[in-house]
Amino acid sequence: MKLVRLLSPLIAFGLAYWLLAPFDGRLVGAVFAATVVLWITELLPHAMTALLSTAALVIIAGIEEKKAFGAYGDPIIPLFIGSFILAKAMETSRLSDRFAWLLLSRPWATRSPSALLLALGVLTCTISLFVSNTATTAMFLPIGLSMLSALRKEQGMFPIGVMLMLTWGSSVAVGVPVGTPPNLIALAEIEKATGVNLTFGQWMAFGMPITICMVLAAWLILRFLYGKDAPPTADARAVATMRLGELGKLQPAERNALIAFGVAFALWIIPDFATVILGPKAGAAIWLKDHLPASIAALVGAALLFILPCADTEQKITWKTATQIDWGTILLFGGGIALGQAMFSSGLAKDLGELAAQASGANSVWAITALVTAAAIILSELASNTAAATTLIPMAIGLAQGAGVSPIAPALGVALGASLGFMLPVSTAPNAIVYSSGLVPSKQMIRAGILLDVVGFLVTLGGLWLILPRLGL
Repeated sequence: MKLVRLLSPLIAFGLAYWLLAPFDGRLVGAVFAATVVLWITELLPHAMTALLSTAALVIIAGIEEKKAFGAYGDPIIPLFIGSFILAKAMETSRLSDRFAWLLLSRPWATRSPSALLLALGVLTCTISLFVSNTATTAMFLPIGLSMLSALRKEQGMFPIGVMLMLTWGSSVAVGVPVGTPPNLIALAEIEKATGVNLTFGQWMAFGMPITICMVLAAWLILRFLYGKDAPPTADARAVATMRLGELGKLQPAERNALIAFGVAFALWIIPDFATVILGPKAGAAIWLKDHLPASIAALVGAALLFILPCADTEQKITWKTATQIDWGTILLFGGGIALGQAMFSSGLAKDLGELAAQASGANSVWAITALVTAAAIILSELASNTAAATTLIPMAIGLAQGAGVSPIAPALGVALGASLGFMLPVSTAPNAIVYSSGLVPSKQMIRAGILLDVVGFLVTLGGLWLILPRLGL
């Protein structure tokens, strides 16, 4: 058995290389297949696997060194770093404990383990509608860990459910146009191809029902998989109330963490609100989008932690404390970005998409929408949702126009589907963040993620099919 595990990456590499023989990017695909097997079998630490896969892209697939390792400088990496430092400040100052005790002391949130899961899903989704899902998950991770510490130690599989709800709740927030980059890409491409400019209200008319259904689906799946042996959360209410009283008034370190998070939060939402209020083509809205991306907001907030005065030297964040963030997760996601970029630059992603379109023979609007939505979900497991949307939306519009049908539904299917890949630690930044907690084995993430992927496909396709015709789209 041990020999099979050791040979499995080589077997996966060879099989993928043989299956992808007709394509120029077959070596990239083979490296990716071997990397996924290493992640699943956990033969190496995940961060080391990510670094090794990037090296393999250079050695085996011939990707230029600067291009391959340049993925570790992607803008999402400083977003990770800034968000992790902010989260570390919440942890060291015990601000996360205060938030956790505050939530656990509410009867509506702790009536049962199921109620707690739903409360976390609704809260993370609501915030993620207007704030980066990466930032939302990073903010809630220490709060979730504090909540689990308030429950009894014999928690069974329940911590997995709590952690996955943090990432799923943040990721399914597709209800507003500004919620995630694929939404904005779809709006621009649809207007370019058809002249139709979807309004904020039109997007919410189909986006919010899909978001609500996905939150409920995530809750039901996690409740079914991980809620059976959950500890009684009602017992935690008394503990939380007592701990909240023990914390007393807000301490200087907590105040600093709250201010830093408040500034970062404001900078995260100001560009999106400017787009909504002023319009996407307004000069001020464009300037804010260009000059205040999510990564800059996170770093500005993190920098404030070192500037704001704090008399309590034990709780004041220092660079030594800041370096204790999970760098392994950052490297893991950097490796995932490198693999995704290699699939696009080699043409493999495009070739596989065109092959699927030809093989399916899809020629009706809903057959094309089903095909490209499934492709977006699958591709988003391998690359960022933005990369998946950038590649597939033009392809979806081309397929629809070639078949003589409206490209609006297929383009929207790609945009929504690109945000609904949940299987791997590298599928989304929120997945990587909760994986860093050490509470979610990759096999459990894959097991649960497959279920939500399937539900996401059905909900997206069904939601668009039911609502778009009623909007005249």
